[in-house]
Amino acid sequence: MSTMKPISVAILIGVLLASCLENKEGFTISGHIDGIKDGTLIKLLDIDQQTYLDSAVSVNGDFILQGEVDQPTGCWLQCESEYAIVQVENVEMTFESPIKDMVLNCTIKGGREQELQNELDDLQYPYNIAYAGALDSLQNKKYTSEKEFQRLKAKYQRLQPLAHKVYVDFGRSHTNSYLGLDIIYRNRGRIGKDTLKTIYENLGADLKQSSNAVALQIFLYEEYAEVGKRFIDFKAKDLKGKDFTLSSLEGKYIYLNFWGAGCGPCRMENKVISKNYNKVPDNLAIVNFSLDKNASAWDKASKADSVIWHNVSDLEGGKGRVKTIYGVQAIPASFLIDENGIIVKRFYGFDTSGGIIDDLIKIIEGKV
Repeated sequence: MSTMKPISVAILIGVLLASCLENKEGFTISGHIDGIKDGTLIKLLDIDQQTYLDSAVSVNGDFILQGEVDQPTGCWLQCESEYAIVQVENVEMTFESPIKDMVLNCTIKGGREQELQNELDDLQYPYNIAYAGALDSLQNKKYTSEKEFQRLKAKYQRLQPLAHKVYVDFGRSHTNSYLGLDIIYRNRGRIGKDTLKTIYENLGADLKQSSNAVALQIFLYEEYAEVGKRFIDFKAKDLKGKDFTLSSLEGKYIYLNFWGAGCGPCRMENKVISKNYNKVPDNLAIVNFSLDKNASAWDKASKADSVIWHNVSDLEGGKGRVKTIYGVQAIPASFLIDENGIIVKRFYGFDTSGGIIDDLIKIIEGKV
């Protein structure tokens, strides 16, 4: 559970300094992180857009981040290998944390959405602490027997869904907030459409203009891609700006893969496909659809992963129309479309066996 800590003198000075700076319309985060060296880089990443809003280097552990957001925005405040979740609004905010386990130990103040995030953190804290402890023990082999290993594994598997239930329930209890609506949208597949329609129709005017609400409207009222139905065509562009339509590949099997530059499993799948691309038969086309809003990050990741097949995006990010109508929540998520344009299989996550091309060939040849 978050504990109340006295605000450091450094943060108080930072707040006073921030009030003198020109950026009065946007946000200012005056922070302090214990246990870091001078010159340590602190970055603020917009989670959905995968773009950095600002960065700063520490002096005596202190830093100031500034910028402006169009609407309250969920961000990661990153330092070394640690991170914390911040609901950034165009207000003055304070951040204080030790460097170790920042996501569990930080104290953040400023703005209504951050107050709600703090409430949610308090509710999830008991589960997250126990979950993190079990995960650490498993990863670092802090067990002395097979029985203890199985106990830790069971604990880990039990705690994760419990923490997630708290998360979803919180969203359903706070639908007229940006944080609550974001939770609702991310978990739309777990909530009945009648309930979602009621939530959407009762949103305030400002929230109805938000990216989450627009995406929820598409999900609720537009055609939805499903196994057994014909694929839904879309227009996108490749990295050179050339137009692409999914229907241009009709007559072939199509493996449509949704991914992002910041998604580790997605990047692993790219590399597996690249390594085995010589096995891809002529009647199978592979299409990567990037969910990045940052074209530079998309380009860099594509080159690093040697993506030489169809590689397109609408640059609308995690709440874009194409992602929404295909019901994509977690990535990677993929679909196999047959030569008649029918969606025949949906794939969740990345198969760590690395046999995705062989599996697709077996399906195409009717051996599965």
